[in-house]
Amino acid sequence: MQKSCTIILAAGKGTRLKSETPKVLHEILGLPLIYYPLNLAAKLGSETICVVGHGRDAVGAYLERFPVRQVVQDPPLGTGHAVLMARRALEETDAENVIILPGDMPLVEYSSLASLMEVYRASHSPIGVLTARMPDPTGYGRIVRDWENRMIAIVEHHEADERQRMIDEINTGVYVIDKSFLLRAVEGLSPDNAKQEFYLTDIVRMARFAASYQVPDYREAHGINSRAQLCEAAQVMQMRVNRALMDEGVTLLDPSTAWISPLARIGKDVEIWPNVHILGECRVDSQVRIMPNTWIRNSCIGTRSIIRNGSMIENATISPDSDLPAHSVIDGSHIG
Repeated sequence: MQKSCTIILAAGKGTRLKSETPKVLHEILGLPLIYYPLNLAAKLGSETICVVGHGRDAVGAYLERFPVRQVVQDPPLGTGHAVLMARRALEETDAENVIILPGDMPLVEYSSLASLMEVYRASHSPIGVLTARMPDPTGYGRIVRDWENRMIAIVEHHEADERQRMIDEINTGVYVIDKSFLLRAVEGLSPDNAKQEFYLTDIVRMARFAASYQVPDYREAHGINSRAQLCEAAQVMQMRVNRALMDEGVTLLDPSTAWISPLARIGKDVEIWPNVHILGECRVDSQVRIMPNTWIRNSCIGTRSIIRNGSMIENATISPDSDLPAHSVIDGSHIG
């Protein structure tokens, strides 16, 4: 099997978020946005390069807990320029293929990425592009195909003509690319465009055609550029996590008000009442009952315990068969 390397693009400022916090450190279910592409890269087992820029001290500090090589893009001059900044790191890897992931797209599914790689390997094209069909494609790069339905170009929204803007198939910004082709192609990029940036999308025209896979749920393509988009993505992730838990035998009395980290491990026959947060690396053993308006973070709850309403538990261990009174506040303790 061909070895891959992943580049995560995390240099963006996120101006529309209007925040001092770097874009990729804004959280969904208690985890920074950048955690999600890092987790995808880990599932692939690939070496990872992260391109940082705005807020790189804070972003870099978070990345230190992962086996990631950091390179700096300053100033940020587009996605193609980001890859140029990672060129030396790429040259030093023995990977044959390069996966490129945006740092602000937490909803991309591993299954979609795996399907893209399968299509790419079968295509004999040097590029594979993850695409989506959007109800409103405004702002996204459009996929241009030839008469044989092969992708031959990606046209950025600002560069698209009226006919091209009617296309609803868009580029998600997720790619798998032959490393040798990528290193040659980015050298030929030019900032001769409306935004005066180096568009990575321009390399599609340098290939005879690009392979593609269309995500089954267009919401996977949602990047985070505003507080509203952050909220919408959190709701999608919330329901993914909650649906998986219910399928494994967890009772959620009101899934719309249960906010549970993807890192949490919850046993069978656990009963979770409305307005409960379970964040961080929690373990909730079987047959636990968690009553309304409870906050639990980085804690372990022993089997058959009852956590009564309005409690806050952080960095704690609750022994099996415990019965915590309402409005308990526990931080860093072992109870039971």
